[in-house]
Amino acid sequence: MANSYTLLADLKAGRCSNTAEIRLLRFWEARNLNKNNQLMSIDMLLIDEDSTLVQGSIPASFHQTFRSRMSEGSLYRISVFDVTRSSTKYRLSDAPVAIRFNEATDFQKQLTITRQIPTEFFRFQPFDQIRGLANSGKQLPDVIGELRVLKSTITDRLPGAPRVMLTIRMASDDEVCVSLFDALAIAFHDKFAAYGKEPKIVIITSINPKIVRGRSLYLNGTSATRVFFDCETTAGKEVYNRQVLPGGGADQEGSSSKVVHAQKIEPLTIKELNDFVLTGEPQIIEFICTATITGVQLDDGWCYIGCSICPKKLQREESSFTCVSCNLPNAVAELRYRVVFSVSDATGTAAFVGFDKEVAKLTNVLASEAAQIVGIGAHAAVDTDLPRSLAAVVDRTYTFQLKLTDFNFSPNHQTFTISRIFPARQLAPNPTFAEGEGTTAAAVPDDTGAASGTTETNSGKVVMQPIAPTNPLGVLDLSGEEGFETEGNPPKKTRLG
Repeated sequence: MANSYTLLADLKAGRCSNTAEIRLLRFWEARNLNKNNQLMSIDMLLIDEDSTLVQGSIPASFHQTFRSRMSEGSLYRISVFDVTRSSTKYRLSDAPVAIRFNEATDFQKQLTITRQIPTEFFRFQPFDQIRGLANSGKQLPDVIGELRVLKSTITDRLPGAPRVMLTIRMASDDEVCVSLFDALAIAFHDKFAAYGKEPKIVIITSINPKIVRGRSLYLNGTSATRVFFDCETTAGKEVYNRQVLPGGGADQEGSSSKVVHAQKIEPLTIKELNDFVLTGEPQIIEFICTATITGVQLDDGWCYIGCSICPKKLQREESSFTCVSCNLPNAVAELRYRVVFSVSDATGTAAFVGFDKEVAKLTNVLASEAAQIVGIGAHAAVDTDLPRSLAAVVDRTYTFQLKLTDFNFSPNHQTFTISRIFPARQLAPNPTFAEGEGTTAAAVPDDTGAASGTTETNSGKVVMQPIAPTNPLGVLDLSGEEGFETEGNPPKKTRLG
C-alpha cells in the first residue's frame, strides 16, 4: 500500500511514514572543529509546493548511504524519517520542526513530479532586523545588495588564512561588511574568477551577524553560506533589472572596479611623519615608523575605566557605572589601556597613543591585571600610578604601525594612534588594504572569532566554520579604541580612574 502524501507544514514530532515531495535547495557538511574537524552530519534545506522551508539532517553514520544521491536543486520523494523540533539557535528556517534521516529513510531523486515546487527561497531581512539579530545566535538570515567593495587575500597573495571581504549596499542604503574565510573564501574566489566580470548584485545566504565591541556590524559566512551573482537567481534578477539596467539606481560606471588591492605601508621617520600632517591633505592613511619609547606621559593617566562588553569609557554615576554605548545601567567596569608614549628617533620626537589590545600585547599584561579599581561610580580611582610592565618598555625600540585620520591634520592634533606594534623592523606588516571613503571597515578585529565560532544542529552539535582567523591580513584592529580619543571623550587622570 502506498504511503500517504504529506506537506512539510503538516509534519508532527515523531517517526513519519508518509511521503513528502520536496526540492533539495542546498546541503553542506556540519563538522566539529573542536574534535579534529569530525563530521557530525550533512545538513540541508528542503522546500515543498507550499514554499514551506524545513531544515534536514543526515547523521554521520548514514552519510555514505545518502550522499551520492544528493544534488542541489533536484527533486526528491522522502518517506520514513524522524521529525524533531527545530533548534532555537542559528535557525535557517521558520518551521517549528526539522527532518532527521534514519536507517530506514527512503530518499529517491525524481526527474519530474506533477507538483510545482519553487526552485529558490531566501530569507532576506532589512538592515535593522539583521542588526537586531547580531550576537544573539537566533537566526542566520540571507542578504542581498549591490557590491561596492571587494577585498581578497587570495587575489593579492597575502599570507595567512584565505579571506574575502565584500561591502554590500542594501536597499536601505546601509552598507554591511561580509567576511568569508578559508574554504568559503576559496570557493568565492573561484566563482568570481570564472564569472568573467565583476558582479553588480550579490546574494549571500546563511550569514551570522556580529556586532564587534559594540560598534561595527559584520556578517560572517557559515558552513551553510552560498553566494549568487546578478541574474543567477530570480530574486537577484529582479534587483538587477531594477537597479542596474538603464534607469536603475546602481552605479552605472562600468569601468569602475569594485576590487580594492593591497597597498604597501610606507615607512616614515618621525620628522617625515610630522611634516606630512602639516603639509598633506586630510585623509585616512597608514604608515610605519621605527622609534624608541623615551617615556610614558601621565598627564591624562595610562588607563581608563571602560565597559567590560565594549571599549567605551563608562559614565560615572553616584554609586554605579553606566555604559551609554551599550545602553546598560549598572555596567561592569574593566580597566583598559590608553597610553601616550613619548617616542624619538634620529630625526625628531612625537607622541604615539596606544589602546588596550596593542598595549596588552606589548606588555603581556592586561590593564585589569596591572592595577585595580578602588571604589565605584563617582568615587572610583586606580590604585597604581604607573605599572612596572609599562615602565619596562621605556628605552626600547619598536616598529609602530600608525593610522592617520582627518583628526591628525587638524590644529588639535597631538598624538598618532598606534594600530600595531612590532618588536623588530623585519616583522613589520605585509601590504594591506587602504580604507576608502564611505566604505565599511575592512578588517574584523582579532577577538571576533572568540565571540562565536560555532553553531548548533537540531541536536545541539557544533557545526560551523570558525568566524575569523587571528588577524589574517595583518591589518589595523578596528575594534573601536581609537574612537575613544577622536570622539572628544578623553580619559581622566589615573588618580581619578
